[in-house]
Amino acid sequence: MRPTLQYVEEKFDYYNNLCFGGQLPRPMIKLTQRREFIGRTNMSQRCIDGKYIRNASIEISIRYDYPEVEYIDTIVHEMIHYYMWMNNIDEESAHGPKFRAIMNEITQKYGIRITIQCDESEEAMIARVTDQNRYICVITDTNDDMALAIVIRDKIFQYWDIVPQLPKIKGVKWYVSNRAIFAQFPARIKPYFIRLEPAKIQDYLFGAAELERIDNVIKPKEQ
Repeated sequence: MRPTLQYVEEKFDYYNNLCFGGQLPRPMIKLTQRREFIGRTNMSQRCIDGKYIRNASIEISIRYDYPEVEYIDTIVHEMIHYYMWMNNIDEESAHGPKFRAIMNEITQKYGIRITIQCDESEEAMIARVTDQNRYICVITDTNDDMALAIVIRDKIFQYWDIVPQLPKIKGVKWYVSNRAIFAQFPARIKPYFIRLEPAKIQDYLFGAAELERIDNVIKPKEQ
């Protein structure tokens, strides 16, 4: 089947009431012809006149003719991401233990089949190119430990100046990458640093371009 917009909206409302107690305001729902995913949740937060405005949308691809159970799986899967974002439930990866706990609870209570289609090996995610650039801030502290954060593009200038002033920061580098590995990390207005082994960060940065700032221009460094 290829669902209609009305179908997806009706299923969202049904599973919102069944699984989430009707807590979730229906986000914008879009049908696409994208080939690289069946479902995707887009979430953003902007500060306008001192007020934080949150926006979310769920995209469902109808490029391929899947059985209905696959679309229900996908809709509920994306609703879990949306629920976690709405309730500020942080996770270091897209499908970490908190996501899986909610997924398992829904499966056990309601018998809904939910899968994690995007579970790839790290090697595969490092190699796979996406159509979205992500901006990565990598810090080294005074103990030579390293951490990274994904920062939304509109806030790079602001945090370019702020991050080096944070306590115990020894070094800061910025990168841009379109590799799938960075899609697992939450993109924030305020940097949310995730500590990783330096060797792992270097692996993740395969193919990334280091950025430099010249006056009011941020651009890839010339090699």
